[in-house]
Amino acid sequence: MKDKKIKKLKTTSLKFLNILEESIEKKIDDVRLNATIDDEKELQFYESSRDAIVEAFKKFEIIQNSLESFEKEPTISFGVNGSMNLFQKSAFTTGDIPHMNADSILSEQIIFQSINNYIPNTFLSARKKRYLLRKDDLVKGIDKLGFNADNDIIVAMNLNIYGIKDFEKFENKIVRIPSTGLRNVLYLLPKVDLPIIRHKDLEIKEQKEHQLGILDDNKKVYASLIDLTVDDNSKHREKWNKTETNFTKDLRVQLTIAFIAEVVWKAKANVIQINIENSMEEQGIVNEISDLERFENKEEV
Repeated sequence: MKDKKIKKLKTTSLKFLNILEESIEKKIDDVRLNATIDDEKELQFYESSRDAIVEAFKKFEIIQNSLESFEKEPTISFGVNGSMNLFQKSAFTTGDIPHMNADSILSEQIIFQSINNYIPNTFLSARKKRYLLRKDDLVKGIDKLGFNADNDIIVAMNLNIYGIKDFEKFENKIVRIPSTGLRNVLYLLPKVDLPIIRHKDLEIKEQKEHQLGILDDNKKVYASLIDLTVDDNSKHREKWNKTETNFTKDLRVQLTIAFIAEVVWKAKANVIQINIENSMEEQGIVNEISDLERFENKEEV
């Protein structure tokens, strides 16, 4: 008899605990769903994004042409844009589980995948010739091409100078820019053929559509943080339909960092690419010094 009472008591207690657990979970879910965005965390996202994106663009100012336009010369242009993504809402509310680097993850992604990827890659489209040289031939090859430090520039991307003979002759004449994908590569070109990097204003319509605010007037960087759990923002949820996200359970915010940078090259820019031989990679046929053709020097305007 006692065993039955004890069993019944345990069953009743277990049901009570299950109901209590469900009640607590529902209350926690409701609190999270109705939680408002923390102003300080939102501001931190904006400030971190601005600082990171502006600093990333500054690293390419060294290859910026001194001209504002190429006037009537034919040109080719390439665009570099920002991005938007979903993130856990709890990272931007008060008293919830902290998320490391929530304020900088999107900007780091944009710098790696967009800015440091697409700007250097425009050199690939602008180049007119490509040579593959042995390390021992690099300095002699630059001399053979007719490099003139007064009028020309050497742009390096992820350059490993170890083992390059007499490289100190040109080391202080080289400018380096970051690149996500290009490694151990040099570009020789006249300074007057460097690209123009323009930062464009976003259209008012686009600013309103994505609730964007200006972060930096010079580089034209915009950003927004939109709480997708709020009914007033339901239209913003529609663009994420393909992700099959349940915004009442999987609480998300939409983070956006927006900008339009245009990289403009002269169609006839005299850009020569030099890759350095790496025995660990298949790069093609190595060029001899006799293969190199002196490139046309142009005086700065």
